[in-house]
Amino acid sequence: MNYLAHAVLSFENAPVMVGQFIADDVKGNQWMRYDAEIQRGILLHRFIDDFTDHHAAVLLLKSRLYPSLGKFAGVALDVLFDHCLSLRWESHFQNERNESIAGIYSTLSSNRVHLSEKRQYILDKMLEHDWMNMYAGTQGTAEILLQMSKRIPLVNPLHRAWEAFELHETAVISTFDEFFPELLSAANVKYDTFAP
Repeated sequence: MNYLAHAVLSFENAPVMVGQFIADDVKGNQWMRYDAEIQRGILLHRFIDDFTDHHAAVLLLKSRLYPSLGKFAGVALDVLFDHCLSLRWESHFQNERNESIAGIYSTLSSNRVHLSEKRQYILDKMLEHDWMNMYAGTQGTAEILLQMSKRIPLVNPLHRAWEAFELHETAVISTFDEFFPELLSAANVKYDTFAP
């Protein structure tokens, strides 16, 4: 899952959301250096990634995308699942998507003190280009995948990820529909488990 899913799976807890946002930069046991609620967010982020990476339906979908995207299939799926989440928002959440995204932006912006320079830069770009709302459209999601491809220093196939999605659109959306309710339920349980 990508930025949108991790943010909404913070369950409107601001420090947990911060922990989710910085988690990819926190290696090993460095999470122990943070305040308890931010720790909770980091651990929850790791759980969400692990749950996603090992879900049988997601693994099957990755195998279908592998001929087009190789080892970047999982990276592409993170973005494509945020696109699916935008499309299916009303099936899973009561709040309006735009309202929730505005709250996410506000929360992260008001907690900049907890962000590294790298994460502050990412947040600035996210706000400037409104990444989380871009997921709702085909052009926006395709543009995010293209820009990701350009930022990776290695030659990679992410510029073809939207084409792969269009080829396997039914499978991607049906996999999301099967997988996300299970993730949402599991994340709810873990959210309580990781309570300080």
